[in-house]
Formats: sequence, C-alpha cells, structure tokens
Amino acid sequence: MARQPPPPSPARGRPRDPRTRAAILAAARALLERGGLTAVSIEAIAQKAGVSRPTIYRYWPNAPAVAMAAFLEATGAPDAARTARTPLAALRAQLHAVADAFAAPTGRSVAAMVAAAQSETELAKAFRHEFITRNRDATRLLLDRCVEDKLVAPPADMELALDLIFGPLFYRLLMGHAPITRAFVDRLIDTVIPASA
Repeated sequence: MARQPPPPSPARGRPRDPRTRAAILAAARALLERGGLTAVSIEAIAQKAGVSRPTIYRYWPNAPAVAMAAFLEATGAPDAARTARTPLAALRAQLHAVADAFAAPTGRSVAAMVAAAQSETELAKAFRHEFITRNRDATRLLLDRCVEDKLVAPPADMELALDLIFGPLFYRLLMGHAPITRAFVDRLIDTVIPASA
C-alpha cells in the first residue's frame, strides 16, 4: 500500500487580519493627508491605528512602504471607469481619478517620496509597477475600445500616445508649476486623442 504524504505543516504565526491591514492603511493615509511624508512614521501609524509596531512590520518593512501602499489603495482609477456608459467616458473617468489622486495632499507627498528615491528602490518599483503600469494598461484597453467604436482617431503610435497622456500629469506632479485638474485632463485627452472625424 502506497504511503500517504505527510500533512502540510501549519503556517507559522497568526494569519493576517484584513481589518488590521485596513486600519494601518487608513492611519497612514490620514497622516499623509495631514502632515505629508514626514508625518508618517511607524510609531505614529501604530498609535493612530491602535496596533503595535511589530504588527505593522508583519505587513511592511518601513514607513514609506506603508505610505505607498496607502496611496495605491486609495487610487481606484481603473475602478472609476467601470461605471461609465461609453469607452470615451470611461477613459475620462479613469484619468480624472488619476488627476484627483495626484492633486490630493497624499499624491503630492508620494510624488516627493518617489522623486527622492533611487529608481530601483522597492518604493519606486512599487509606484512604477502598481500605479503607473496598472493605469497605463487600463488606458490602453479603453483607447482600443474608443478606436473600435470610432469615437477617436486611431493613434499612429499607441505607446507614444500613452506617454503623451501620462507624461504631462507626472511633469505637473513633480514640477508643481501648475495644478492637476480634471479640466486639464480633458484638454490633454482632446489634444492627444482627437475625436474621430
């Protein structure tokens, strides 16, 4: 008779509680909005969330990582597009959500954090992969649908069109010379992706 494999070993430590994670992120987001990145420390997060410092370290390695996670979770730009009735309205809704995220105090704090970070730090990689890539991919899909429905003229170069959409947003975010508003986003879309003739 074949021997049965031994049962899997139980996982070490207590399972992570999604409510605890949510409380930590809410605390980090509130601290970011009130005092910027300098206000976000493990001690401050722990006190505001009502958890211990070791509990936070079970989820994230440091305070900037918690701050980035809080920002990413608060920016549901791809989700904002799901309630729109047409692909073009969905595209505007998604980019409006990106603009709202960047215009908020949290977005400005995260921009400063990313600008100061080396390109290959975990912080910069999280912003690039989780925020930029996620929104860029969502925009590409919506643009494809807009072209299919003949709502906009097809871009000669899709990747360049995406760069031209997101580039000015990041430029205003990092330089701070002009506000990021929904009206700005609308002008940007109309300029980069003109309506189909």
